[in-house]
Amino acid sequence: MLLGAVLALAGPLAAAQPADRGFFLVAKPGLPDPNFQRTVVLVANAPDGATLGVIVNRPSEQSLAAILPGNPALARFTEPLYFGGPVERAGLFAVFRARETPGQTFPVGNDVHLALHPPTVEQLLLKPPEQVRFYNGYAGWAPGQLAHELERGDWWVFDADPDTLFRKDTSTLWEEFARRARSITARALPAPAR
Repeated sequence: MLLGAVLALAGPLAAAQPADRGFFLVAKPGLPDPNFQRTVVLVANAPDGATLGVIVNRPSEQSLAAILPGNPALARFTEPLYFGGPVERAGLFAVFRARETPGQTFPVGNDVHLALHPPTVEQLLLKPPEQVRFYNGYAGWAPGQLAHELERGDWWVFDADPDTLFRKDTSTLWEEFARRARSITARALPAPAR
């Protein structure tokens, strides 16, 4: 049921991306939606062309172990829980790296997957792979919404990579991507006429 809601809320992506390859959306300064200001969002494509993802640079102050201290199965999850986006804020979702998936996922590439399906997330809690990160909420786009935002110039687009996705300190991630995007843009501008 949750997966159906995700697919109904998501829209097609304007940029041509392979269905099994995720990418980062980096909010440009002035992005009007306060939910996404100064964010880096991992985006995945569903097989039907839907677009959804999670914000990768908004850790919370709490971990799963701290939120539910009486649950011994969660004691190992001491990394911060991340705010993934404004949709289903009470839900628990995951990004993980593994060759095999324990259920329904959206591929991101290089054995990285986005899990929004509750039974899959439950399996990740019971038998976690070496690299896994949990999120409250996710991001989704209505049909045509992300294409419109890209055309309007709200986002920079970068290839996703596991090292960036699972890095411990994400506090400077937006600044790093913004600096890189501005550098690429500066190099792409033609030289002034003399």
